[in-house]
Amino acid sequence: MTLSQADLSSISTLLNREPTPVETHIFDAMWSEHCSYKSSKAVLKAHLPIQGSEVALGIGEDSGIIRFVVHNGRQYCLAVSHESHNHPSQILPIEGAATGVGGVVRDVYCMGADVIGVLNSLHFGLSDDPQSVVHTIAKNVVIGVSDYANPLGVPVLGGETVYHPSYNDNCLVNVAAVGLIDEADIIHSYVPEEAKTEPYDVILFGKSTDATGFGGASFSSSTLDKENDIKNVGAVQVHDPFLKRVLVEAIKHLLQVVKTKKIAIGFKDLGAGGICCATSEIAVAGGMGVEIDLDRVNVAIPDLNPEVIACSETQERFCLVVPRTFSQEVLDIFNRQFSFPEIYPASGAVVIGQVIPDGRFIVRHKGQLVADLPVAAITTEVKAERHAESRPIARDAQHSVSLNSDEHRAIAIQLMGLPNMRSKRYVYRFFDNAVRGDTIVYPGEADSVLVTPIEGCNAAVAVSMDSNLYGKCDPYVSGAYAVAEAVRNVIAVGARPLCVTDCLNYGNPENPSAFFDFVEGVKGIGDASRAFGFIDGEALPVISGNVSLYNESKAGSAVIPSPVIVVIGRVDDYHRAVTLQLSEPGLRLIRIGRAYSEFGGTQIQELVGALNGVAPQVRFEYESRANRAVLAAIDAGLVAAAHDISGGGVLGAIFEMCLGQLGDFRVGAELSVSGDPLTTLYSENGGYLLAVRQQNGAAFEALMMAHGQSIDDIGRSVVSLSVTVAGGGVQYSVPLTEIKSQWRPEIQ
Repeated sequence: MTLSQADLSSISTLLNREPTPVETHIFDAMWSEHCSYKSSKAVLKAHLPIQGSEVALGIGEDSGIIRFVVHNGRQYCLAVSHESHNHPSQILPIEGAATGVGGVVRDVYCMGADVIGVLNSLHFGLSDDPQSVVHTIAKNVVIGVSDYANPLGVPVLGGETVYHPSYNDNCLVNVAAVGLIDEADIIHSYVPEEAKTEPYDVILFGKSTDATGFGGASFSSSTLDKENDIKNVGAVQVHDPFLKRVLVEAIKHLLQVVKTKKIAIGFKDLGAGGICCATSEIAVAGGMGVEIDLDRVNVAIPDLNPEVIACSETQERFCLVVPRTFSQEVLDIFNRQFSFPEIYPASGAVVIGQVIPDGRFIVRHKGQLVADLPVAAITTEVKAERHAESRPIARDAQHSVSLNSDEHRAIAIQLMGLPNMRSKRYVYRFFDNAVRGDTIVYPGEADSVLVTPIEGCNAAVAVSMDSNLYGKCDPYVSGAYAVAEAVRNVIAVGARPLCVTDCLNYGNPENPSAFFDFVEGVKGIGDASRAFGFIDGEALPVISGNVSLYNESKAGSAVIPSPVIVVIGRVDDYHRAVTLQLSEPGLRLIRIGRAYSEFGGTQIQELVGALNGVAPQVRFEYESRANRAVLAAIDAGLVAAAHDISGGGVLGAIFEMCLGQLGDFRVGAELSVSGDPLTTLYSENGGYLLAVRQQNGAAFEALMMAHGQSIDDIGRSVVSLSVTVAGGGVQYSVPLTEIKSQWRPEIQ
């Protein structure tokens, strides 16, 4: 357990007595950082915009929900859940990553939505030894994601893979799920009002409860310790996507019955904290209490201790609160119609308790009262005082590095061989990206993946998941830039951004400098979300998220501040969407955005160490105008290809536009450099690289002028299969075959 002596003292004072062993374990789970957000809640509330006219359901339930499109008179929405599973993935990579996916899809299903896809942000360490544990973890995490999503029948729509030495002791596995739902069919994760006037039962259904994941919430809220590896293994859950697949079909049938009969229910998944967390949260959110009998829980192993039954995080389980008059029908759906007890030992649905009017959390085991707690105390009344200690942040950018043409050419080739610049096809080839048959634009074809989830409707969902390595230089920029880049990525395919979700990965919040990084990152996310809204007077709302702290080892090695952002966007007609590959010669290559000599945390800094440590700043007003101008140009059909400028700068972007998804380049490019070539070619200040046909040039320029946007013609696509750079005192040419050998070496 991770309860401190101060926590134990507070519990005794709160109860006016010593807690029972079961109560102590309940507090350990519910007061953990993972469940209570005791270090972060105040910061999130202070800085993140969560309101918006398109928000159907905001922060506070298992998923946030944003309005997507009206089709045939029905308001369709998108439910989004975003979580981390970092510590479990470091200890047991396959199980940890798989159960991370399992958790977010449960969050979406229990809102009544059908999952249309998942995303993942995978952060791995670096090692020159191919047999090192770092490489083993990376390989097995990818297996874990595919082992869950593929058999479940859910497409992996995108994500990112990031490498940095700070992840050697703590990999990061962030996952998100997106689901489709009619707004009229949203199910809430709280006890409905009807429970105040009629009896309601608490039903547990799914896999039988075992000891896997016991202590998982507190394990995820503490610093990893190699000496506790054996104990930590027991805190990692075990996945079963095949059982979940049947569960999904049973849930769909149940919800159809609920809709037809107009029955008010509450529905919540079992994740961190298991039964104690799900039942207490579903009760307190409805202003009620709950009484649980652990003897009724269907267990996989006899004689489990009561604290294990109450707090185990066994996967593939859900909690329902339903009218007592409907309980038997629910049990029959799972136990008879879908025959769960025959599919998996002791699985199925059981009534484990009831909703009670007073705000108590009462638990019995073998006829004995083992817990009697104020339900609000274990769910809402915990806060940790944290202090932020600022550190110097460099924001004055200067550099005087000068390189000759040969040096520039060598760097250009090395750039695409950097771990964070290489094609990530070796990762996403393991994932089924199209199992539902809805995918229009695939990973690697554009900055966002595009799906059309509604039959007969041309509206498409664009999704992007992004982070960066700027946090060590400037934690504020790290948060702001992650939002800015994810916004650009959905715009670059032709989508209007709708909402933001976040997953905030940081070190020990008890360390004032680490807490400073966290606070600054949240401020950056909030400011960027307010700057990049597309509805006048509104921010891009943050509708879901997760905080993952204590991502460091006992040796004190913490991950670089790593906020991960998902942006969801909408394309009104997917036929207007654009991808990134250059497919014909004679296209004008136009940069939208300005380059500054800010190189902290950039890819070129890996290759030219003398550059300054100022992170690429986000200039909100300018970038907001550029976003609107580019989206208008794509919507008007004036853009042949589009790619955002981020990692690797303009040169990285043009290489990727030539190579496409597979490296099957069709044309090359000639680039003109004006000013300092390092800044022009490698600056990662946000912007776009657009390809425009000559016949659309005048209309494109007029539209940019109408949006107050300057343009920078930097070159053109050419028949020759090479990239030529000239100007600023340098001149060189690189065959695309040479770039491809660095970018995707496994296919040479």
